Amino acid sequence: MAASLPQFDEPSPERQIFVNRALRMESIRHVGFDLDWTLADYQRLPLERLTFELAVERLIQDKGYPETVRSCRFRPDFPRRGLLIDKESGTVLRMNRHRFVNLAYRGRQRLDRHQLKKLYRYEPIQPASERFYHVDSLFELPETNLYAELIELTKEDQEPRLPSPRTIFDDLRQTIDWIHAKGTLKQRVVADLPRYLRRDPELGLALARLALGGRRLFLLTNSDWSYAEAISSYLLDGLLPGLDSWQEFFDLIIVSASKPEFFRGSGPFRELENNGDVVAEVATPNWYQTYQGGCLDGLMKLIDGPGESVLYVGDHIYGDIVSSKLESTWRTALIVHELEEEIRKRGDLASRLDEGIALRHRLAQLGHEMDHLRDLITVTESSPNPTGSTDTTRLEPLQDRLEVVTSQLHQILEHEARWSEKLDTSFHSYWGSFFKQGTSKTRFASQLEAYACLYTSRVSNFAYYGSHRYFRVPWDPMMHELDLAHDSDT
Repeated sequence: MAASLPQFDEPSPERQIFVNRALRMESIRHVGFDLDWTLADYQRLPLERLTFELAVERLIQDKGYPETVRSCRFRPDFPRRGLLIDKESGTVLRMNRHRFVNLAYRGRQRLDRHQLKKLYRYEPIQPASERFYHVDSLFELPETNLYAELIELTKEDQEPRLPSPRTIFDDLRQTIDWIHAKGTLKQRVVADLPRYLRRDPELGLALARLALGGRRLFLLTNSDWSYAEAISSYLLDGLLPGLDSWQEFFDLIIVSASKPEFFRGSGPFRELENNGDVVAEVATPNWYQTYQGGCLDGLMKLIDGPGESVLYVGDHIYGDIVSSKLESTWRTALIVHELEEEIRKRGDLASRLDEGIALRHRLAQLGHEMDHLRDLITVTESSPNPTGSTDTTRLEPLQDRLEVVTSQLHQILEHEARWSEKLDTSFHSYWGSFFKQGTSKTRFASQLEAYACLYTSRVSNFAYYGSHRYFRVPWDPMMHELDLAHDSDT
C-alpha cells in the first residue's frame, strides 16, 4: 500500500488514543481489524430502529406473541453497552468492578433501594453465570431495549399473558440471531448503505499510516464474504488515490471467523474466490488471499513471529479483546464509540466534578472527626472523676461538638446524594457515566483497563499518530499514591 500522508495536528481529547499498557509501534509488524463497529461505523438510530421493528414483527409472526407487542416503545436512549440482563428477574442492570449493583430497571421502572437489596445484596453475584447476559456489542442495544419493553408488558393484566422473563429472553435472543444470520437485516443495510453507514474520510489515511514500513494489515471478521465485501467496498473503495479497491488495504482477509471460537478452536481456512465460492481448504493461510473460517494457530504459523508483534483492533470487549488476550500474546486496541461523548461531557461538567471531589474530602474529614469524638466520649464516660461520677464539664462540650459534626455530615450527605443524581443524569438520563459508577469504575471500564492495551473512539484516530509511535502509560497510580493534600486542612 502506498499513499501520501498529510500532516495532522495534535488530536482533540475525544480523538486521542489512550494507553493502559505501554506499546511500541516499532515492534508491531501485523495489525488486524474487526469490521462491524470497528472499521464500519454504523448510523445507530436507523440501524437500531430497523432491528427493533424486525424483531417485533418476527416475535408476533413466528413466536406467537400477541399483537400488544407492537405497543413496545423504541427507546434508543435507554440501552448502552456494559449492562447486564438478569434473565431470572427480568431486570436490566449496571454493575461496577466489585460486582455491586446500584442501578437496575424492570421494564421502564427503576428499582428502589429495597428492591435492589432483595435481588442483589444477600448472595454473591456471579456475572459469568448463565443467569446473566452481557450487553457487550452495539448490535445488542435494540434487543436490550425490546427486552425491557416486553418485561413492561408482563405487568399488564391482559390475555394472552407473556411468558416468563427467561423465556422472553430466549425467544428474543433466537429472534435477533435469526435476523442477523438469515440476512433480513443485512439485506436491508446493503440495499441502502448511505442510510446505515458513516463513510469516514480519515479511515484510509489511518490504514495507510499503519501500513508504513512494510507492516502487514489483515481483516478478521465474523461477517460473511458477501456482506463484508459490500460494506468494505462502500467504506474504502477510492478513498485514497492509487487505491481503487478496498482489498488493496489488506494483505490478508478472513471472513466468517466465528470469534471468539477462532481464538481457541482448530478449524481449517477455506480459500474463497472473488464470488465467495470455496476453492480449497488449508490449515495455514497465505498472504494476499481471502479465507473463510480458520483459527489462531493457523494464522500464527503464517505470521511466524511472536504474538506481541500483532496488534488487533476491535469493538467487542469479549469476542475481540478478552478472547484474543486470553488465548494469545497479541496486543489489543478497543474501539469505544461512547468515549467521544463521555469526554465532551466531562469537559462540560468539570466544575461540577471538582465540587464532588471537594464534597467527598469534606465527608472524609467530618467522618474522621466524628470517630475521634465518639472515642473521646467513650473514654470520658468510662473514666469517672474522684467522686465516682462522670466529669460533665469535659463530656458536655464533646457531646455538643459531636452533635454539630453529625448535623454537618448529614447535610453534606444529602447534598452529595442530590449532586450525584444530577451529575449522573447529565451524563446519561438512565445510567450515568459510561465508565464510572459513583466513585468506582463500571464493570465495562474495569475490563477495558485489564485487557485493552490501547483504547480510542474510532480507527481513524490512528491517522493522527506516527507509525513508530511509542504509546506510553503516563501514570498508573494506586490509591495511596494520589494527592491527598486536600485532607490536610479542615
